[in-house]
Amino acid sequence: MLDLLRFDETYFERIWGGDKLRNVLGKNTPTDKRIGEAWLISDHAVHESVVKEGPWQGWTLRRLMHEHGAALLGKANATPHGRFPLLLKLLDTGDALSVQVHPDDATAQALGEPDVGKTEMWHVLHAEPGSELICGLHPDVGPESFAAAIANDSVADMMTRFYAPPGTSAFIPAGTVHAIGGGLLLAEIQQNSDLTYRIYDWGRVDEHGTPRTLHIEKALKAIHFGSAHSGPMQPLDCTRHGMPCSMLAACRHFAAVLISVSGICRLPVENRFHIGLVKSGNLRAKGLGNAYSLRAGDSYLAPACLEYIELEGDGVILDYFAPDLERHIVQPLRDAGHPPQAILRLGGDPAGNDLVALLQ
Repeated sequence: MLDLLRFDETYFERIWGGDKLRNVLGKNTPTDKRIGEAWLISDHAVHESVVKEGPWQGWTLRRLMHEHGAALLGKANATPHGRFPLLLKLLDTGDALSVQVHPDDATAQALGEPDVGKTEMWHVLHAEPGSELICGLHPDVGPESFAAAIANDSVADMMTRFYAPPGTSAFIPAGTVHAIGGGLLLAEIQQNSDLTYRIYDWGRVDEHGTPRTLHIEKALKAIHFGSAHSGPMQPLDCTRHGMPCSMLAACRHFAAVLISVSGICRLPVENRFHIGLVKSGNLRAKGLGNAYSLRAGDSYLAPACLEYIELEGDGVILDYFAPDLERHIVQPLRDAGHPPQAILRLGGDPAGNDLVALLQ
């Protein structure tokens, strides 16, 4: 029987990295490098997370998936490659990321990529004044006009952007052109993929004066032209299992729910793994026997075989899981009085929205 799991964090240097992981969250990041990403829970060839403590200490998430996949996943599905389906990161942007796009599953397969596609969702934990998220092209932009904009360095003029104070959430379906502005610390939940097609890098060069590689041909095949990004998400409040919460985003790959904890409460697992990330406060999380004291920026993985997670303290947690969209998203929000159009916006643009069929 698996129990509540915590993993060692791994930090990655990035040309755009900052210092907020260390200065805001107190992470023990290298002081001589620009750390841009903390991979918290990952079963990917780039990095396989290792259990930090408890009976499974030293095991990788890859090994847990191989030997105890059914107990770990429950009703959720592994990737076609047999890996854990989601990847949790923290991003620390001292500078803007490149303008980029991730393919969807079908495009990744058609291009012969080793990964699945990548739909993702961001939640801003800390932001410097004026920080922006850049998401989506203007709806009238097509392949020809966008290719021309790439050639004459005017890509930024074709994109939509919005300010991103703390608490902002953004859902980024695969095929959406996007960038993250500088000055942000955010949580990213995503499909388990490392596919990124870089389109434009703001004229940036590395320490040797060399521009980073662009992936224009693949990007033009991956972009969903004509689809308008919905902008910052509008959280929908409801009560789950007696706890006040806000639903932030939902698709077939994951749901993201913000849960407020006060005192002691139990979050039923319902035969689906849950990934928890503490946003604020100090909490104690307990499974069968394993119990951990957590602060902002700490995460855990609750296997599907648990009955519930016991949460104690005062704080706010981001809860990520692979949902039954009707049962876990649509019905609770209808019961809370939210109209169909508001619920639909949790899934992004209607053209590729997984909630459409349930709300017609």
